[in-house]
Amino acid sequence: MGRETRIEWVDHTFNPWIGCTRVSAACDNCYAAAMSHRRKWARFEAGAPRRRTTAANWRQPLLWNRKAEANGVRAKVFGPSLADRLDPPHQAPPGGDEVFPRPQGAGQSLARHHR
Repeated sequence: MGRETRIEWVDHTFNPWIGCTRVSAACDNCYAAAMSHRRKWARFEAGAPRRRTTAANWRQPLLWNRKAEANGVRAKVFGPSLADRLDPPHQAPPGGDEVFPRPQGAGQSLARHHR
């Protein structure tokens, strides 16, 4: 189990923003959309604004990387888990690509859309 997440195969999760566009019936049971709806974070639909996370959150991957390097390991980071980095470009908040390329940690990225 990760130190800061319940996802077993990573140490951390990172979400630069929350929200994405539902593109098919496969999105009907999306855990991220359900969680966001319950917590009133963002709407998962075309044209809906995305909720950009805080500047402090955006610095977290670099901090995790420094700590991992100091311990002689690689930080295992998964994200975004509450968004889609391949959401149509007009949907992603400005600066969304700042974190993708990632620091030296071992990152896993999930994309729900295809290009």
